[in-house]
Amino acid sequence: MENPILLNAVENVLGKSHKRARDNYAFNCPFCNHRKPKLEVKMSTNEKGENPWECWVCNTRGRSLKSLLRQMKLSREEANQVLQYVRKGETADYEVTFVELPKEFQPLATASLTSVIANKVRGYLYRRGLTDNDFIKYNIGYCMTGEYAGRIVVPSYDDNNQLNFFVARTFENDYFKYKNPSASKDIIGFENMINWDQPVVLVEGVFDAMAVKRNAVPILGKSISKSLMLKLVSNKVQDIYIALDKDALKRALSYCEQFLSMGKRVFLVDMLDKDPSEMGFASFTRHVQQSQELTFSDLLRYKLDL
Repeated sequence: MENPILLNAVENVLGKSHKRARDNYAFNCPFCNHRKPKLEVKMSTNEKGENPWECWVCNTRGRSLKSLLRQMKLSREEANQVLQYVRKGETADYEVTFVELPKEFQPLATASLTSVIANKVRGYLYRRGLTDNDFIKYNIGYCMTGEYAGRIVVPSYDDNNQLNFFVARTFENDYFKYKNPSASKDIIGFENMINWDQPVVLVEGVFDAMAVKRNAVPILGKSISKSLMLKLVSNKVQDIYIALDKDALKRALSYCEQFLSMGKRVFLVDMLDKDPSEMGFASFTRHVQQSQELTFSDLLRYKLDL
């Protein structure tokens, strides 16, 4: 199966492509500089991680994108911008990781109003700006015993409303704030709540996304998963707001550059050394509304200021 993210990354290096048969795409050859696109690259990666390529004029050829980029004498950094999207084999693209909520999980929305623990959890979440409606909307719960004892559990569901991850945050001042399941983070957080035809806001954590309320995807850290990147490329979403913490500015700028090269409208939200959950819905919304569309010139200025 074709990999549209990989195709976009290769086009950033070789220029615009032309679709050919059997997942092949033709480019202008950088070796013979023929006036017509004669360099064909296969965009479906086989089990060996190979993407065969060949120029039908100068006969320069190879088995992998790595060999192509090496012959083009690209730097390691430039090559890695492409190679990070090479996926080995078709089954790897559809590998499923089953996640289950802890058996001790108790939904907060149905917990007794006289429960001391449930009220402690409610108080903690109220202070973070959440409401009773949020408890229902996100199916927020908690555990009193077991591996996740003393933790609030926030589930994430895919577009089929199947659990794909959960975050467990202490409300008992445990030294380790977060304890997450041993499952792949190559998922899309809160996917079942996202309208891909509308502007999307990328934030770091689930509490940030809940504070934003509208079309916010928690990336569960500072790195955008391959699944999320693919979704952003293959859907109609045009406006992407990036709202990562200040300490992730360098990485945020890298993502801005990728999205700009894909033809997306990108907005870098000034977080003022706070995260969305600290700012609250009203304050964060004002910052989003005040955000200016980013250009490549703006991007360069940001990089020079790092």
